Amino acid sequence: MSPQALGAPTERQVERSMQFTYAQALFNSVFVASTGGMFLIGYALRLGADNFRIGLLSSVPMCCVVAQLAGAYLVERGFRRKRLTIVFTLLQVLCWAAVVLIPVLGEGRSADVRVGLLIAVIALVTLFAHVGANARASWVGDLVPPKRRGTFFGRLSLFGGIVGTLFALAEGGFLDWVKQMGLGAFTVLFAIGMLFGVVAALLFLPQADVPLHKETRSVPFRGRIRQTFANGPLMALMLFAVLWSLQTVAMPFYHTYMLRDLKMPFFGVGLTNAATILTFLASSPFWGRIVDRYGCRPVIILCAFAFAPIQAIWIPLDTPAKVYAAVIPANLLVGFLVGGLNVALNTLIYKLIPSAGRSVQIAVYSVIVVLLSAPMPALGGKLPELFQRLGLGSDLRYTFYLSGFFTLIAAFAALRIREEGAQGARALLVKLPRHLMRPSTLPASHPPPPLDLPGETAPHS
Repeated sequence: MSPQALGAPTERQVERSMQFTYAQALFNSVFVASTGGMFLIGYALRLGADNFRIGLLSSVPMCCVVAQLAGAYLVERGFRRKRLTIVFTLLQVLCWAAVVLIPVLGEGRSADVRVGLLIAVIALVTLFAHVGANARASWVGDLVPPKRRGTFFGRLSLFGGIVGTLFALAEGGFLDWVKQMGLGAFTVLFAIGMLFGVVAALLFLPQADVPLHKETRSVPFRGRIRQTFANGPLMALMLFAVLWSLQTVAMPFYHTYMLRDLKMPFFGVGLTNAATILTFLASSPFWGRIVDRYGCRPVIILCAFAFAPIQAIWIPLDTPAKVYAAVIPANLLVGFLVGGLNVALNTLIYKLIPSAGRSVQIAVYSVIVVLLSAPMPALGGKLPELFQRLGLGSDLRYTFYLSGFFTLIAAFAALRIREEGAQGARALLVKLPRHLMRPSTLPASHPPPPLDLPGETAPHS
């Protein structure tokens, strides 16, 4: 049966869809830069959030990852993946209108009520996002030819990363300039993000749809779940991802420490983030070629062990000047290591998850990894109080040190990862300096596609 008989898009339709997706990445990066990270933390602090509430703002939405299973079920039952993606992406974006209205809805109410409303809305946003993301991942897997996925996703990462970073810096400067507006400044920022998010969602419309092959629906949903747990190599990778994700104990508190405790401006915090993204983007093609030659496993091992001790740099950092002097250079290294982990982890996931039932295995992987790490940010919010009772002070940086400990444990777990044909980590360690000095010694390749799955490394700060 020909691809056209199955309803597969033509080569011209695929190319057109990819072009629209590149444009979509630019708009979506502005949406993400305007509504997440340091701006969401800053908004929560203005609403009256303390450490524990900041932790809950990360922990509670993470539990909504179970929606991935709902998305996978809908996909496996034959619902149009394009339609699912558009509907749930629009719902995700439009929910930010409720975030903008929280100062009005919570006027005269306690900080508990205002922050509780914020957490509830962000959880709903995350729920819709997971359903749409699962459908999109399955759709893209069939839309873009395997030989072109590296180029396609590599360009998405590059375009989106550059634009998102520039907008985050510009918007940080905007917030610093209009601080007297209070919550009103965040309202303007989130409204701008929503506008760009709606445009990004609508750019799904002209992209070619790909019907799910009937053969992929021949196995019952429960059978697909059993196949996931029978995938031994994926389970070994999942163990690493779970342990690695425990470092979310500190995830929301880098920005909290810099914005609230050190009184750093948003623009300054944006500079520390930009350092990570700069080397992340620049190193991805290099790590793609390393993975092609040596395999994913040695890259994961080396980058994980190199990442673990970096948290120790926070020990003497108690002024903005010290943060700028130490964290920006450290984040250049972090971005390099994150690039390697992202490339290797996502490439290995593609190797280990078969095309048939892909949406279910992605969903099961996501649910297990995220749910097991979901309580960690809330725990991180309680740690300063616990350490204060022990007479050790209430410094937020204790959460950073615990994050480094979890990273070290994950690095040892990476030794259990299995990959057919991969070379040893020691061989890569010996030859890596030569490849860094002479990249021409590596074969040309494109960075593999980032799936945005749990287990990926978040920026250091």
